[in-house]
Amino acid sequence: MLKRILFIIGSLLILIFILFSLFPAAFAPYELKEMDEPWLKCSKTHLLGTNKLGYDILTEIIYGTRETLTIGVTASILALALGLIFGGISCENNLFGRLSTALINIMAMVPRLITLIVLSTFFYSSQSVMILLIAIFSFAPIAKVIGARVRMLNHESFIESLNIQGFSKMHILLFHIIPNLKDVIATRFLLGINSSIMLEASLSFLGFGDIYHPTWGTMVNLAYKNGAFLRRSFNYLLSPGLAIMLLSLSFYLILLSLEDNFDVIKEKI
Repeated sequence: MLKRILFIIGSLLILIFILFSLFPAAFAPYELKEMDEPWLKCSKTHLLGTNKLGYDILTEIIYGTRETLTIGVTASILALALGLIFGGISCENNLFGRLSTALINIMAMVPRLITLIVLSTFFYSSQSVMILLIAIFSFAPIAKVIGARVRMLNHESFIESLNIQGFSKMHILLFHIIPNLKDVIATRFLLGINSSIMLEASLSFLGFGDIYHPTWGTMVNLAYKNGAFLRRSFNYLLSPGLAIMLLSLSFYLILLSLEDNFDVIKEKI
C-alpha cells in the first residue's frame, strides 16, 4: 500500500512538471517578460513575488521547467547509453575490454563537480555542451554496475547452456543479457536524472549555465547576483530550490515504489 502511495505521489509530481514543460503558457499566470513592480513580496497577484526586473517568479519557474527537465533526462539517457556500451565492452577478455576497464576506473576517480567547473570555463556555456559534459563524467559508475552484472550473468548456467547450444553472442545479448539488466537500467536512469539536475543546478548557480535558456539553477544565480539576499527576498532565492527538490523527490519516490518489482535473474531459453 505504501509503495503504491509513493508511486502515485511521484507520478503526479512528474506529470505536473511535464505539463509545465510542454504547455508553460497554459499554467503561467503572466507572460514570460511581462513586467510589474520589482521586488514584490508574495501576494494573490504574484504568488511567489517578482524579481529585480518585475518579472513574475512563478512564471519564470514554470518556463524554466522545460530546460531543467531536458538537461536532466537527456544527460541521464546519454550517460546510461555510455555506461551500457563501455560496461559491456569491459567484460570482454581482449584489448578493448582492458582499455574500457581502465577508462572506467580513471573516470570513476575524477571529481565530477570540480572537473566540470574547470571544463565549463573553457567551453561556451550552452545547453548541449552542459548535457555532454555531465553525461561524460557520469557514465563510469553506471558502467561499473553494468559490467559487474554482465560478468555475473555470463557465469549463469542458462547462459553457459546457450553458448553450448551455439546461440550467437548477439542473440544472447539481446534476448537474455539486456532483459536481465532492466532493474539496473531503471534505477540508474532515475538516479541519473536526479544527479544531472543537481550538477546542472550547481554549475548554473556558479555562473556556468546558459543564460539564453535559463534553468532553475540560473534563477538562483541571478537572484543572488541581483541582491535578493540583501533585500531579504527569500521567496526569490528559495522557490527555484524548492522546485529542484520537488522534481528530484518525484523521481526518487518512483524509484522507491518500484524497488520491490525488480525481478531476479530470469532464465529464458
